[in-house]
Amino acid sequence: MDNLISIDNLIESAKKKGIDFGRGDPYNRLRYYTKIGWLPHMVRKTDDRGNIKGHYPDWALSYLIMIEKLKSRNASNEDIKRRIVLKNKLQNIINIFNTKESRSQLLIYVIFALLLLIFANELEVINLGSHKSVLNTAVVSEIDSPIQILDNGTAFVPKNQNVIFVKTDYAKEGLKILVTFNKNYSPASRYWISEIINGSGFVLSLDAPVSSNVDFNWWVSN
Repeated sequence: MDNLISIDNLIESAKKKGIDFGRGDPYNRLRYYTKIGWLPHMVRKTDDRGNIKGHYPDWALSYLIMIEKLKSRNASNEDIKRRIVLKNKLQNIINIFNTKESRSQLLIYVIFALLLLIFANELEVINLGSHKSVLNTAVVSEIDSPIQILDNGTAFVPKNQNVIFVKTDYAKEGLKILVTFNKNYSPASRYWISEIINGSGFVLSLDAPVSSNVDFNWWVSN
């Protein structure tokens, strides 16, 4: 279940993060974002004084930060909507694995699948090329050190450019940095992480400049 934050606290936290609601009423801005699908619908709750107030999931703050960044880059409403759809999918996945029951079920499925592989390898039904003791060690290692997403975000490669620096405090040699483009990045045909600057960010390079602004998602994991 999502943790909820009152609309007053959300606005206050957003302002501290540098989000500009303009001259209008911030409440109206949030209602508009909700209406066009950029934010989830509010949940009305009664406080200790009996007052009914609107509440948003606490992750709505990260959406407001993302929207503010995209607007500062002159992104269109269509681009912002597409980013939010992608972020919603990621948030849904995170929500699934946030529950203890879901994590326990996933662990059971993983262990069961790995045991089947071990038995199949022992019976020579398949050939994994590893002795069972090595495989068992790998199983224990994966359970003790699950993969974690340390940071993620969205960015774009500007038109006629083929190199971009992405800022993240979690960038570090030895960690995995994954990048997926949301549309064709021609005339470039391949891309790679050309440099990792510890504690600062990473450099994404392509083999040719792109013909238009091309957005992408990125993740840093262990």
